[in-house]
Amino acid sequence: MSDRPLIAPNKNKPIIGPSGSGAIVSGDMSSNINGPVSIIQRLPGISYDIVWTGTPTGTFTVQVSNSYFTDPEGNVIGTPNWTNLPTASFTGTYPVPSGSSGAGFLDVVGTEAYAVRLIYTSSSGSGSLTVYAAAKVL
Repeated sequence: MSDRPLIAPNKNKPIIGPSGSGAIVSGDMSSNINGPVSIIQRLPGISYDIVWTGTPTGTFTVQVSNSYFTDPEGNVIGTPNWTNLPTASFTGTYPVPSGSSGAGFLDVVGTEAYAVRLIYTSSSGSGSLTVYAAAKVL
């Protein structure tokens, strides 16, 4: 039997979410948010389903790294280099929170990166961010 890597969303736990959601990272949009790292080795890409509430203003960025490594306990080894992906690297455009609730979807396909993460940079306002991630072998 072949090994088929898969990152599937946990229906009850987003990767980024409000307090009490069980998310890996807090979705408080009054400050910057570094989403958790997803290792997508042997996968063609990753997608992010993004929803926000409140009145946040800021920007989303997808970052990639080939120098992100962890030891067996999950501690990061060294200092990884993170590079922003331009919009041409995925389907659609970056969603832009501009003072009201909204939603977006990013489908990052064809990247050869080892690790990926979603970043939110806050400019003003506040709100709550919820993000689910998924990836699969085609």
